[in-house]
Order: sequence, then C-alpha cells, then structure tokens
Amino acid sequence: MSSDFFNKLPKLIIGEPVIICESPVQERGRFLRHISLCCTELKTECLLWNLGQSTIKKVEYIDGKQNFRDLSEYKPIPIQECEVLGAESSVPRASPKDYFQVLKFWENYSSGVLIVENLFPWIASTVPQETQFFLLSEWVKSSLLNLSLTKYNDSKIKCVILLGPQADIHPEMRCQIPLLTQELPKTSEILTALDDEAGGLLPPIFSEMDKLGIARSGVGLYISDFIKGLLINNDDTPENIAKSLLQYKIEQLNQLYEIEFIPPPSVPLGGLELMQVAFRKFKRLFSPLAKAYNLRVPKGIMLVGPPGTGKSHSAKVCSQILGIPLIMVDWGNFRSYGNQAEKRLKKLLKLADRLNEVVLYFDDFDKGFALDDDVARRLSGQLLTWMQERTSDVIVIASVNRMEWLPPELTRAGRFDYIYKVDLPNYGERHAIFKLHGGRFDERFLGGDPYTTEEWRRLLKETNRCVGAEIQTIMERAAATTFCQMFPEDIAVPTELPPLQVSVTTLLEERRQINPLAIREADRVESMRNKADLQGLPSSPIDLSQYAVGNVDIFGD
Repeated sequence: MSSDFFNKLPKLIIGEPVIICESPVQERGRFLRHISLCCTELKTECLLWNLGQSTIKKVEYIDGKQNFRDLSEYKPIPIQECEVLGAESSVPRASPKDYFQVLKFWENYSSGVLIVENLFPWIASTVPQETQFFLLSEWVKSSLLNLSLTKYNDSKIKCVILLGPQADIHPEMRCQIPLLTQELPKTSEILTALDDEAGGLLPPIFSEMDKLGIARSGVGLYISDFIKGLLINNDDTPENIAKSLLQYKIEQLNQLYEIEFIPPPSVPLGGLELMQVAFRKFKRLFSPLAKAYNLRVPKGIMLVGPPGTGKSHSAKVCSQILGIPLIMVDWGNFRSYGNQAEKRLKKLLKLADRLNEVVLYFDDFDKGFALDDDVARRLSGQLLTWMQERTSDVIVIASVNRMEWLPPELTRAGRFDYIYKVDLPNYGERHAIFKLHGGRFDERFLGGDPYTTEEWRRLLKETNRCVGAEIQTIMERAAATTFCQMFPEDIAVPTELPPLQVSVTTLLEERRQINPLAIREADRVESMRNKADLQGLPSSPIDLSQYAVGNVDIFGD
C-alpha cells in the first residue's frame, strides 16, 4: 500500500503511545488489514475494541483472510451489572468510566497495538453539557492524555490508535496526540493498488497506459470504493472499464458529498460571447507550456445578474469549453448542516483538490451570506483561506443575484479574479436563444430562420426583458400547444411523423400568458443590474445583429 497515510503509521506506532487516525468507514477493512500486517512485522499483537462488542478482539491476517478472536485476558464488567445512562434500574450502579474500562485495562497491559473505535464523540471540540456525558468525556480525555504522556522503553511497542471517520478533536487533545488523516488517494496510489490489491480484476494483457486510464477514471474515490467499482464491472476493454468506473464514481460522489458531479457536458449557449472567449483563454492556461511560464488558471469567477439569465448554464458551458468535470453545489445548503457545515465544506474542497482540474460551481452563492451570522462568516473564512493558499487547478464559479450580501473580502482580486455581469439578453441573444430551444421541436430552426425578418422583430420586441429561462418556457409551451392542435386526440404513432411547426402567433400567445420577472419585479431587477454594472465585466458584446434596436423602452411598450 503505497500511501503517505499508511507509510507514516509504522513510525508513529513505534514512537507514540496514542495516535488519532481519521479514516472513512469504507476503508475500515483495508485499515485493519494493514495494521495487522504491520503488527506482524513488528512482532506485536494487533487488538480491536469498539462499542459494538463487549470484548477485545485479536486481529490477525492469515492466508489472505482477516481473523478475529477474543482476547482472554480482558474481562469486561457484565452488561447486566451496568446501569444504562439515564435509565431507571435496580441493579448495582457502575461508574460512567466503566463503559470505557478498556482504557483502564490498557494501562496495565503489557504491549501491542490497540485500535479503539467510536470514541470521537467523547473527545470532540464541543460535547453536550449534560452532566453524565460531560463527566464521562472529561474522564476519557484525561485517560488518553495520561496514556499519551507514558514513555516506554525502545524495545516495547504499546500504542492506542483512535479510529473513526470524522475527527473533530478537542484542542488540548490535538496539542498532545498526533492526528493522521487518510486523504483521497493520488493516481499513483491507485495504480499501486491495481497491482497489489486488484491484480486479478484486470486482464494481464492490459498495458501500463491502459491501467493509467482506468486509474484516472477512479480519482476522487477511496481505494476500497475503487476496487468495488471494478468488482461490479463486467466489461473487458480498458475504455469500457474506465467508462463504467467513471459512471460508478459519479454515483458515489453524488451520494457521499450530496453534490451534482457532471462530466464535461455538451450544451449549447445563445449569447454571452465575451465570457465564452474568456473561457477559451482559460483553457490555454491548463497547458504545460503555460505552466512553464508560471501562468495559472483563475482561482474564481463570479457571475452576477438577475435570476434566469443563464448563470448556471454558463458554468456548464465553461466545463464544456475547458473539457473538465463540473461539480454543482447549492451554497445555501451548507447552512442546513449546522455544526457540520465547515466539515462538509472542508471535505468538498479536499475532493476538488484531489480531482485537480475541475470546475467547482456554487449556485446562489449570495444566499448563504444573507443573514451575516457566525456560520456565514466561518464558511466564507474557510473558503477564502482555501482559495488563497491552494495550488490545484480548480476553477471556482459562483452565481450571485445580490452582490451587496457578500463580504467585501470575497470580491477582491486574488479570490474571484473575474466578475461578469450576466444581464438580460439583448435582441440578438434572444434570437439565438429562440433558435436553440426551437430546434428541439421544430426542425426548421436547425436549418435556418423559419420566420421573416418582420416576424422576428415583432417576436423579439414582445419578449423584451424576458430572460433565457422564460424564453425556453415560452417555446416549450408553444410547442405543446401546437402538438395538441395537430393531434386533438391520442392516436397510434404514425410511421412518419408530420413536422411540428411552431408559429409566431402561438409564441406571442404564450408570451402574453406570462409576466416576466424583470417587469413583475422591475425595481429589484434594476437594482441587481445597476450594482452588477459597478463591478462586473460585460459578458456580451454590443448588439450588432440585424435585430438590434436602439432606445427601446425597458418595459417593451
């Protein structure tokens, strides 16, 4: 197992009485196997205790199998003699510390490595102030600190490993006890695992380049998840295995991180040409030649403008142009995690760093700062520190409606290098958006313009101040109306489908049935646009299309 995490453990086991190891649940089996093999080499015992068992187990890895058997020297207090905390009982009461009598037992045990699970809640940075829990927490911390101060002779190995998935440890524990965190594996570590742990899962004829492609598809997964993805894969070519593994990774990341992980999509975009030109420039900065000149991709891009103007869609276009995956996150959701918010963000940022070349998109970024409370300040501080210090090629894109809700330090250069105003589409852009969405239903839009210049002018004038999302809705509703007019009743699907042709009249009728946000909430939308003007670069050039109209009344009259 070529890993910094596993390589550091043997030295710590020899030199430290207590170690805290933060390792994900899915890696538990690999962790136990590695420690038991390490203990075999060190000629000492490997022991395991957790809340789910009343005994200490000896852990041995023999003939490729993990074996567990009771340690006869450990005699726990029978459960019937212990009163459950908070429950009424007539049986003799035990002291709260008896629930973790394993620590007292370990003080007098000769030597070995004891893995203790489920202990993190009692040594966390904050614990419930309920008397029994608080007293037990203090006893556990004191016992561990006493153990950590015990020095053994060089020939004696005696070490406690505190194991768990999230180590939010009290500061006084962090100062005294070393903390080792298992990070997501690098491509090189995955390649080593392919040879050492998954050698039989791939055909021997696969070349090193084949394996490299498969390993890259698994970046972002822990080794255990990576191997599981290979086990459920029935393909026999490197390309198909990499493709299946990527799909498995997408499912795992979306579930574990509660995000939307998207491979480089294929999406059209009508308008915003200036921003697209910038994205193409950023793509050049990923090249080795650019790195040789010490050039880097921008750390952050902020998209500012009213709702529905295409900010989320622009992030997908950026991912498409750059040819790198997209992670979509609702920033406001972090608030719902409460005390876990910072941990969630830290975990997500570590994932982005390991993936390296990825677009990290925060939707509704400003809503997370609307209350300006302690949670918002902690999250913004963590994000700022990461954006300032990171060295990975992650491009952060954030969509914002109201810039005034953001802390000023977030908008300075070095954090968000580019701020673009994503405005209401002009006449030429609305024409392009209509054609994009019209082509989904009416083939005439794919080959050219189905309407005359005058018809287009009328349609574009009537849809002034409509955003892209509203134009999409108008086109979809008009297509549905046209379909219902063509087929008033359900019939069998004909051999040749007659063309569905959406008329300008139908589009105008659907337009009259909606009230655009920019008209319904004119004051608020104009306020957003004006403030975006002060700091944002234009994302669209001056409208030079044949449909451009000067001095158009903002309400379309």
